[in-house]
Amino acid sequence: MKTEHKLINGDCLEELKKIPDESVDLVFSDPPYGLAKKNGLGWKYSKHITLEEAWDIFSKDEYFEFSLKWISECMRVLKQGGSLWVCGSFHNIYLMGFILHHLDFKINNSIVWFKPNAQPNITCRMFTESTEHLIWAVKNHSKTRWTFNYEDTKNIEDPINPKGKQTRNVWSIPLTPKKEKWAGVHPTQKPEELLRRVIMSCTREGDLVLDPFAGSGTTLVIAKTLKRSSFGIEKDKKYLDIAKKRLSQTTLD
Repeated sequence: MKTEHKLINGDCLEELKKIPDESVDLVFSDPPYGLAKKNGLGWKYSKHITLEEAWDIFSKDEYFEFSLKWISECMRVLKQGGSLWVCGSFHNIYLMGFILHHLDFKINNSIVWFKPNAQPNITCRMFTESTEHLIWAVKNHSKTRWTFNYEDTKNIEDPINPKGKQTRNVWSIPLTPKKEKWAGVHPTQKPEELLRRVIMSCTREGDLVLDPFAGSGTTLVIAKTLKRSSFGIEKDKKYLDIAKKRLSQTTLD
């Protein structure tokens, strides 16, 4: 089956407006979490500075308006019965859920991604955060049946999910390995296994997968291997170049 894959350099709030209504089968979104600080965050045991990316800096009001706008556009471009997956940490996932409810998405599941090799807590003032969260919601205004490849999900296997059984909503997936960063490094690059599970579960071959925050292109890479078409939007040219390099070297499974 022939598939098409497109990556563009641009602001998702502008580029999403150019996509036709109800033309997308799945949106996978890993948006800014709104955690970054102007001077970053340091660790007293290291010179390493984190959370300083300019694209992740928002005031509370700015972050709400930004999130409402891009999720609204995703609602518009999704087909009836189409799926929207959104990633987050405890800092932003509740706001994402509120907006999804406000826009009348149907929330099917909340997935907890457990990271068995999570980074240590750099402040030493709270429990070590070893999870992220994903919301799976569907556009269900006309009660159109959504795609869920139940039998395929039984092939998901990790320490929490035995192969051949119903897959639980807790997934154990290590942090992105170095071998997946061969084309360059993105600070929030998701592991390929996470995207494989999402795309495999909620789309069919030939479906169109959209990523409005494409980053280093993992969504498009996995869509290509699974014989889905893909469309990615990335604001930072540096990361777009990484994504293009990865996509060009990707072959079908």
